[in-house]
Amino acid sequence: MTMTVMATYENGMFKLKEPLKLGEGAEVRLTVQPLQDDHDPLDDVIGICTEGPDISLAERHDEIVYGGILRKDADHR
Repeated sequence: MTMTVMATYENGMFKLKEPLKLGEGAEVRLTVQPLQDDHDPLDDVIGICTEGPDISLAERHDEIVYGGILRKDADHR
């Protein structure tokens, strides 16, 4: 049984907005996701690759994805 509950963190403890239907002493696994989390996880990895080919893969997108068929050629089919 998986539940999503709302809570407030106060004085080192989570204060639930609503009671849970769990037996006394039940062990649970918590995953905490702050509601005001404006951190983008991609910020941690953007720019970490400093080695690689001297080409822009974005410039070669159509060639790579469509196997050499350029977008303008695909429009005429």
